[in-house]
Amino acid sequence: MKKVLIFVCLYLSICLCSFAQNTTQRKLTLTAGYGLVTVPQMVEGLSDILGTAITGGTIRYDDATFSGALIAGIKFSTQNKWKYGVDVVYEKFTKKVYNNSSGQYLGDSEGKYWSIIPRVDYYWLNNPVFRLYSGIGAGASFASQKYENNSDSRVVFAFNVAPIGFELGNAIALFGETSFGYNGILNAGIRLRL
Repeated sequence: MKKVLIFVCLYLSICLCSFAQNTTQRKLTLTAGYGLVTVPQMVEGLSDILGTAITGGTIRYDDATFSGALIAGIKFSTQNKWKYGVDVVYEKFTKKVYNNSSGQYLGDSEGKYWSIIPRVDYYWLNNPVFRLYSGIGAGASFASQKYENNSDSRVVFAFNVAPIGFELGNAIALFGETSFGYNGILNAGIRLRL
């Protein structure tokens, strides 16, 4: 967790320094959102199928629940139609583990994904009240999982591709995106433009 905070602070410091050079327009956008149907959900579903196959069908995962993607972000405007920033995405999950032959409940497996995804957005339509944009981001996800006394953690590639997004409002704006990645196929929330 400390590494994540250090990385975010370092990244934001670099962004602030680079955009401080632009004295004519310094706009900052803060984001809070929620996403559905994420890459971690798809990866965990596939790993459950593979896990069952590798154990010869003796172990089965059921009743998976996911929190959905909780998204916090910050973006910096330039003089043109580009915005640069970073999203921090959190998602947790739990699954029940069963012995497939006896049906015996063995316990819960729990995990979480903390993702840091630097991003760039291009605003196709950029008027004060309504904006349309596309964006792309790539970064790292710190994934961890725990089952009984066993735990595993790893760093994996994280990404988000948003072919179309919109913002509605001026200083306080609602937003929605269709995307593929760690933010979810559909994500929406609120943005505060300073």
